[in-house]
Amino acid sequence: MKELVPDRQGVAIVILFVLGNSFNMDLGSRAGNDLWLAFLVAIILAVPMLALYARLRSLMQGKSLQEGLATLFGKWPSRALALSYSLYAWRLGSYVLIDLTRFIETISLPSTPRFVVAIGFVLLGIWAAKEGIEVLARFSTVMIRGVLLILFFAFGMLMSEVHFAEFLPVMYEGFQPVLFGALQLLDLPFLETIVLFWAFDDFIKPDSPYRVLLPGLLIASLVMLAIANSSLAVLGVEQYVTNYFPVFVAMSRIDVVAFLTRLEAIVSISFAIGGFLKAAVCILAASKTLAIGLGFSDYRFLVTPVALAMIPGAQWLAKNMMEVERSVTKVIGPSNVLMQVIIPIGLWIIAEIRSAKRKNVATA
Repeated sequence: MKELVPDRQGVAIVILFVLGNSFNMDLGSRAGNDLWLAFLVAIILAVPMLALYARLRSLMQGKSLQEGLATLFGKWPSRALALSYSLYAWRLGSYVLIDLTRFIETISLPSTPRFVVAIGFVLLGIWAAKEGIEVLARFSTVMIRGVLLILFFAFGMLMSEVHFAEFLPVMYEGFQPVLFGALQLLDLPFLETIVLFWAFDDFIKPDSPYRVLLPGLLIASLVMLAIANSSLAVLGVEQYVTNYFPVFVAMSRIDVVAFLTRLEAIVSISFAIGGFLKAAVCILAASKTLAIGLGFSDYRFLVTPVALAMIPGAQWLAKNMMEVERSVTKVIGPSNVLMQVIIPIGLWIIAEIRSAKRKNVATA
């Protein structure tokens, strides 16, 4: 049975996925004081790729993910493709789990064993993934209002502390830092939305992939642009780059007439919600693609082992906070270029050719 997600709920899940654990990082730090320019460049580069993801899904013509892949690429190539993205989604989910546990450990629970925090998020992720994308979409629709309200309120409070001189001089070191910062943002989080391609089973209308992915990306990216740049203007470039959680540190600076203080505790709730949603989507996508790759019609019995494997995976991929920071703030790496850009473009070309051939046969 196909799981259908209405467009409005789909937009909500895209927004929360893109926001995810992003605010726990120094987004686009390579751009320095030209961070705002890096965001604009990254958005301009990301929109065509999201449109390509949407076009690829629309070529499946209302079929479920498994049926659409088999129709476009054949049974065995689609299985091999699904297995590769299962590994990618599992790896991304492990990194999200690392980030969530390190953030909570550093900020609020330094004496709690990291395993306890990790198992708590994983158990919630197992429950959410087994319920399916429809439940996650409804959850996102409810949560998105509170998350955006908190972030907009925090942005308004940050404006009382910003120093706009931190953005000057513009492009003092040329365009290269801007490009590197934009590539960082493409790597995390904009093009990680390829995971959503595998998480959604089907859409309501043929143009729904466009109506879900593109507005979701644009709304989330504008929110991130506002929060990240205001945080840089509060902290300064040097502290924004060197702090592990710059947005959280910037929020701790808010002090409005000695009354509105300690808002970072409230804002961290929105970070946790976004991170949990992103981890759950990664578990769901990894389980679905693994089931497709192994030839199973149902993915739910794979959710628990896939999710539990993320706990040792998180320990294996990064052993300390410096490794976490290095892995998620690098300029886009070769493996991510392959999974986020090269393979989707190749799949799109093949799908367009085969779709055109089918139309010619049908009209002949």
